[in-house]
Amino acid sequence: MKLSFKKRIAIYNLTAIASLAAIAFIAIYAVVYYTSYQHLDDDISTEKEEVFNNLDWRGDHIIMNKMPEWEEAEHKQLEVNPTFLQIVDLQEHTVFKSANLQENHFLFNPKIEETTFYNSTINKQRIRQGQFPIFNENNKIIGHLTIGVSQQESFNVLHNLLIVLCLIYIIMLGTLYAIISFVASKAIAPVNELIDTASKINETNINSRLPLPENEDEIHQLATTINELLNRLEYSIHQQKQFTADASHEMHTPLTAIKGTFEVLLRRKRTPEQYELKMKEVLIQTDRLSLLFDQLLQLARLESNNIQAKMETIILKEIVEKIINTHHSAIKSNNIKIQISIPQTCVVKADSTFLERILNNLIINAIKYNHPNGNVFCEWNEKKQSLTIKDEGIGISKKQLPYLFNRFFRADNSRSSQIPGNGLGLSIVKKLCDLQNIKISVKSVEDKGSSFILEFTA
Repeated sequence: MKLSFKKRIAIYNLTAIASLAAIAFIAIYAVVYYTSYQHLDDDISTEKEEVFNNLDWRGDHIIMNKMPEWEEAEHKQLEVNPTFLQIVDLQEHTVFKSANLQENHFLFNPKIEETTFYNSTINKQRIRQGQFPIFNENNKIIGHLTIGVSQQESFNVLHNLLIVLCLIYIIMLGTLYAIISFVASKAIAPVNELIDTASKINETNINSRLPLPENEDEIHQLATTINELLNRLEYSIHQQKQFTADASHEMHTPLTAIKGTFEVLLRRKRTPEQYELKMKEVLIQTDRLSLLFDQLLQLARLESNNIQAKMETIILKEIVEKIINTHHSAIKSNNIKIQISIPQTCVVKADSTFLERILNNLIINAIKYNHPNGNVFCEWNEKKQSLTIKDEGIGISKKQLPYLFNRFFRADNSRSSQIPGNGLGLSIVKKLCDLQNIKISVKSVEDKGSSFILEFTA
């Protein structure tokens, strides 16, 4: 059975109130019940004292003295507040019984050795009776006195009280359910408004936001959280659209170049040297496409959250020198000077494969975007546990710095258009750093160079 939120609130609240009310009503009934029967028991005990004061015994025989008590009207009548008396000996022979008992006899337990109260009936009349053992001078039980009084009045009071409490309980629960349902509908009205607004939001109007309630309560917090989620979704959708457009553009350029090259070759016959030259151009564009696909595949894997870093202790200087040796030809052709200020004993915690990709991207960028005869510095800060890769190249403007790690972003295309690349390298670097809890930051001044800082956790 599926219940609405409003009905669940009403039922839960009603259950709690019903439980408390039931406990209160049971307590009221129990107090009245105890008071009523305690009053009857007190009357029976008083009557017992009067009877015992007029009893005597000789050995095991009970002797009854003549007294006005036996002639009282309450021992003769049956209709109005009768009091019933019965005395039996050890042989269960009736020694005395009041006139109003007539042919009836009280049931009793001969094994009882102490005062006992219980309920019974005589002539369909409800009786509260007490049974009292009679002791002689040797403290031996020689008989039993049973006194009964009508409990009809108490029974009627308790019966009527039970009916009234049950009716009040049922009416109260019905009224409370209606009130709680009304209050619950008012309480969840802002939620219904959020549902209506949220159901109308789709990809075409993802910039819409949920209205915030006036009261800064849990519903206000819920709406704020959903709006923050919508902000992230809008940004993600925008990024996906931008990614699709940028990827299409990046693929379109080399494909157009390849197509154009083949069209030129097919127009007429060429010399072997010309074919070789054009094939080299096609190979360059093919390599560009291959690099693009490789980097897109890396990004897809990193964003799938299925990759985990295998953290290990790495000697930092060795991995930096290995990467620099790999790019020896590019360094030599641009006459770049590499300055390494990393102690041989410097070690960091990272994934060796991922760290190598990070440093390879940063170092090759420092070489590509540097001025001829420039310097590249690799400096370790022991206090901050950070590695800085600094160049003296074209730099990046302050406006462009916030977008530097976005996919397909290339700073100032007018200056970097002649430098090969597609703007995915730094996006991969950022993902790999996040994967290893390495904090990456950048400082840059146009025409003076850029510094990328990697801060390692202990």
